[in-house]
Amino acid sequence: MAVLLPPLDCIRFDEELVCFDAVVNGAPVSCVLTEDALSAASAVDHVISRREAFSLGQSAIRESVARRVKETGLSQIVITGDELAA
Repeated sequence: MAVLLPPLDCIRFDEELVCFDAVVNGAPVSCVLTEDALSAASAVDHVISRREAFSLGQSAIRESVARRVKETGLSQIVITGDELAA
């Protein structure tokens, strides 16, 4: 499953959520990533910016987006820390 994430400038870093539109197999998917998911994706043990955490965690985020779309078939998904820790 081909998953394209947007450039960092197109990602909205809200207070406790990260919102972005991915493209999965050519179709747009609206994604919300929780703060816990962002931490789990970046897998670092020190304080870094949320933008840096997203950048470091792109591979895990991409895999999680693909898995959720495959499981649900939805065009709007929420990814939690539990899903990325699994």
